[in-house]
Amino acid sequence: MNSRETLPMMLSANDIQAMGFTRTMAYSILNREDVPVVKIGSRKFIQRDKLFDWLDSKEDRENDKV
Repeated sequence: MNSRETLPMMLSANDIQAMGFTRTMAYSILNREDVPVVKIGSRKFIQRDKLFDWLDSKEDRENDKV
């Protein structure tokens, strides 16, 4: 898995997969309404820091349930 600092500023589905997510999970993330994606042509990207912020928020909500 790549470290956060070595990832590109804008992540594609392939970059998300390189982080350890499956192909299905990567596209699922990019197609969610609550994920801030940037669409360029037919491709979707997410800013690296926004993806980590989103993942952190998901983790925080899960921890609140425990």
